[in-house]
Amino acid sequence: MKPFSVVVPTWKNLEYLDLMYRGLTGNSAVPHEIIIFFNEFDESCEDWARGKNILPCGSSKNTGVCTAVNRAASKATTDFICYMNDDMYPLPGWDTALAGYSGLADKLWLSGTAIEPGNSTPCYIGNRNYGDSPASFEEERLLREYRTLLRPYNVVSTWTPVLLSRRDWEAIGGFDEEYFPGFGSDPDLAMKMYRYGCRHFIGVGNSLVYHFAKGTTARFDGSTTMDPQKYFKSKWGVSWKKFLKKVIHRNSVISSAVLDKTQ
Repeated sequence: MKPFSVVVPTWKNLEYLDLMYRGLTGNSAVPHEIIIFFNEFDESCEDWARGKNILPCGSSKNTGVCTAVNRAASKATTDFICYMNDDMYPLPGWDTALAGYSGLADKLWLSGTAIEPGNSTPCYIGNRNYGDSPASFEEERLLREYRTLLRPYNVVSTWTPVLLSRRDWEAIGGFDEEYFPGFGSDPDLAMKMYRYGCRHFIGVGNSLVYHFAKGTTARFDGSTTMDPQKYFKSKWGVSWKKFLKKVIHRNSVISSAVLDKTQ
């Protein structure tokens, strides 16, 4: 398979970022192009990045998730852009599972499937606790057991990790940076892809990452007047809940017949 450009926004999260990097470099089928954007880049970020196989970039202030991802993605040189959170740990096969669909036509959205300690949903494998922090992370146990969690089916999903062709990413202009610090940006990106012509939002059941779900944006001090739901509806003329549930049917199982038609 060909490498992806994996873009990762991060903000004062070096312990989690370290795990993400270890999983990404240790559990991937090929060496991917890793582009990390550091919000509030400082000496500690510089020290962490030194000697690692990454392309670092950043800002002295917190630009939010959307600007960070857009700036990192602008440096991509491969055919596919993968947006991943800094508090995710990719498991073996995560990239080959996505690559199995990446040869399809353009205008395609691919998502990985996250394992989380919380409740299970069609898009998330829940009730599996391998640690809630780097200090408590049971990496060896997870690597022994993750194969038992592989899903034999796919669902409609818009969650990260997200893989889009670079052609599609550039055509839709990436994230809308009005969503600061980042709440609501994922549904908006999905709507941009839908308006562009994407009709397949595939959450790949055997592309797994462990997600600590630390909620980086929850640490933001709230000093913004942005109402993401109101902005989305004014922009698109529909609520994101209706779009996700009634238009693209997020969380529904994708039949093999649908996938056969896309290959």
